Amino acid sequence: MEHEQTPFYRAVDAPSLGRAVSDARKEAGLTQQDLAGRLKVTRGTIIRLEQGEAVSVVVAMQAIRVLGRDVALVPRFSKLQVRP
Repeated sequence: MEHEQTPFYRAVDAPSLGRAVSDARKEAGLTQQDLAGRLKVTRGTIIRLEQGEAVSVVVAMQAIRVLGRDVALVPRFSKLQVRP
């Protein structure tokens, strides 16, 4: 069964960003260790990121990019249309 990629994730705080990274990682078929290896960090760093704990913004942004995602800063309460 082929999985369709989720169009976007909404993250408003560290825990929701962590859940979004975790969901995108699983969607990509990667383990935490796989992602850690691609980022040259420990699995513990990925665990902290996915749990919404403190990690560097550099690591978070690299993880998002490795997972084939981008970050968009959108004004709160804006209407957003997402297209592939």
